[in-house]
Amino acid sequence: MSILHTKFLIHWTGKDFHQPQNELSDDIRNQYIDRLIDVLQHGFFMKPGNETIWGTNKASITGRISRTCFTEIKLSLAKEHATKYGSLGIGVNRKYVLERYGGPVFYVQNGSNSNIIENFYKVLLFLDKHKEEIKKEFAIICGYIKNMSEKDQEELSYYDELEWRITHLNRLDGKYVTTQDASNYIYRIKIKPEDIKVIVFPDIKTKNMTLIRSDINKLIDNPICVTLDDCQDF
Repeated sequence: MSILHTKFLIHWTGKDFHQPQNELSDDIRNQYIDRLIDVLQHGFFMKPGNETIWGTNKASITGRISRTCFTEIKLSLAKEHATKYGSLGIGVNRKYVLERYGGPVFYVQNGSNSNIIENFYKVLLFLDKHKEEIKKEFAIICGYIKNMSEKDQEELSYYDELEWRITHLNRLDGKYVTTQDASNYIYRIKIKPEDIKVIVFPDIKTKNMTLIRSDINKLIDNPICVTLDDCQDF
């Protein structure tokens, strides 16, 4: 089996229809296959975030700009990560993300010790009194801020994810991004077969059910295909 290097960034999906701690049925497996086909045909799903991060003096910011998230975690930790976001991983290389103006997030404390959030909040208050266009640029910056933990919790439950993001920018439209639902700020990041470098399947049966299908094999270009159990060996 080929070695998976951290140059690959993995997008996880499936949590909306499958709680990973629950057993896989063939119906769930087929939903994962349908999700994979949807991503391969239409691109990575990009929608607004809604996480609020808190700071000192009860300041807070919310990065609502549309984004798609990837993780650079060691694949040996994939099973743990899949429990948060879904058991299907679709991986690209860093160049794919960087070409679309993406990058790693900026991790900050979340809670009463997060002075940086209060600083951001003060800047936001200032921008509220000025041009709307400047606020849009500030929203893009907020889209790259990530909390390390739940509010005021010591356990840094998100810090180990090594998350990267691509946020929506108007200059991406057309070449890299298509619009799915403009009123709700939902977009898709285009994918070509050669862009997909890794696919992590929920289990071996889902992998086998997928790879025997000729329609799916036309949408990929010989990526590394492993299961969550395989990843524990890395």
